[in-house]
Amino acid sequence: MIDLQFNFPLLVGQDALWAEHLRAAVDANAEQGLSALRPSFRGGDARLREIGAEWLGEAVERVTLTCGGHHGCFVSLLAAGLAGKRVVVEAITYTGFLEQCRLLGVETVACEMDAEGLRADALRELCERERAAGRPVAAVFTMPTLHNPVGCVASLERRRAIVEVAREFGLVVIEDDAYGFLHDSPPPSYAKLAPERAFYVRGLSKNFAPVVRTGFVVAPVEYAAAVANAVKQSASGVSRVMAGAACAMLADGTLDAVIAFKRLEGARRQEWARERLAGLEVSAGPNAWHLWVLLPEGLTGALVETACEEHGVLVSGGQWFAAPGTEAPRAVRLGLGGEAEVERALEGVRIFAEVVRGVGSR
Repeated sequence: MIDLQFNFPLLVGQDALWAEHLRAAVDANAEQGLSALRPSFRGGDARLREIGAEWLGEAVERVTLTCGGHHGCFVSLLAAGLAGKRVVVEAITYTGFLEQCRLLGVETVACEMDAEGLRADALRELCERERAAGRPVAAVFTMPTLHNPVGCVASLERRRAIVEVAREFGLVVIEDDAYGFLHDSPPPSYAKLAPERAFYVRGLSKNFAPVVRTGFVVAPVEYAAAVANAVKQSASGVSRVMAGAACAMLADGTLDAVIAFKRLEGARRQEWARERLAGLEVSAGPNAWHLWVLLPEGLTGALVETACEEHGVLVSGGQWFAAPGTEAPRAVRLGLGGEAEVERALEGVRIFAEVVRGVGSR
C-alpha cells in the first residue's frame, strides 16, 4: 500500500541524526547518576524548558514540556478547565482534537470557515447566539497556520479580529501549530497577540519525527501550575532522555536545518503533485506536505477513500475531519509525508487522480 494518509514529513538521513542525538542524551543522562532516574516534574526539565523557550522566543515561565503536540492539546484542555464545557472548533478540523474532547465530555460547536480559516464574524455570531440561549462557549480551538487538513493561513488582520471576539466573550484560545514550521514567515501566534488567554501548542512530531515524543505548550503565566499538573497527571512528566535529545537538536541548530530542507522538499512535492492533479481543485498552504482536494459532484470522500484502497493507495476522506453537526466535506486529504521516497508518494497521487476521474465518469 502507498500511504497518503499519515503526514509526518520525513527526509532521508533523519534516522542517523536522531540516533546521534539520542546516544548523546543517554550518555549525558548517565552522568547525572541516580538523579537522572527521577521524574521530569521534580525539576529535571528546567534546562530543557530554557532551551525550548529560547527556540520559541517565549518567556521560560510560560513554557512547559509535553509528550508531543497531540499531548499538548490534551494538556491545554485539562489545564484550562474545559472538561464538560463547550469549545468552538472550525467546521473542518483535526480529528484527534475531536476525539480528545469526546474523552473529556467537551461539547464541540462548529464555526464557519472561509479561505483564511475561522471566520471572526461567524465566531461572534455563534458566541452571541449561544450566550443568549444560556449555553455559552468557553474556548475556541484553531489551526491558523497551514490548517490541517485545508492548508489555509489566517492573516494578521483575521487573527486580531479573532482575539477581539475572544476578549469580548472571555474565551480561551487553543492554537495547534502542528504545520506552521513549514511557512517561511507566518503571522504572529495567538500566544503573542493574546498572551493573557492563549495556549500555543508546538509539537516536534512534524517538525522532526514522531519518535521524539516532545513538544511544548506556551500558556498564560497564571495557568503555569495547572499546565504542569496536567502533564504530571496525564503522562507522569516527559522522558528526560527523549526530550534531552530533541532539545539538543534545537540548541545546536540541527532541527532548524531539517526544517529548512522540509520547506524546500514540501514545495517540490506539492508542485509535482499538483501537476498530477491537473483539473481538480486543490487547496494547500506554502511548502505544505498535505493537499486538500475537492471532489467532483457525485463523489464523496468515503467513496473515493474506498476506491483508492482497492487500487493500493491509502487516502483520508473528508468525513474524518468534519466537526459534529456539520456535513462531511466532499473532499480528500492527501498526505505527502507518509512515504519517504518521493517517487512512491507521487505514484500514489497519480493513482488517486485516475481513481477520481474514473469513478467520477461512471
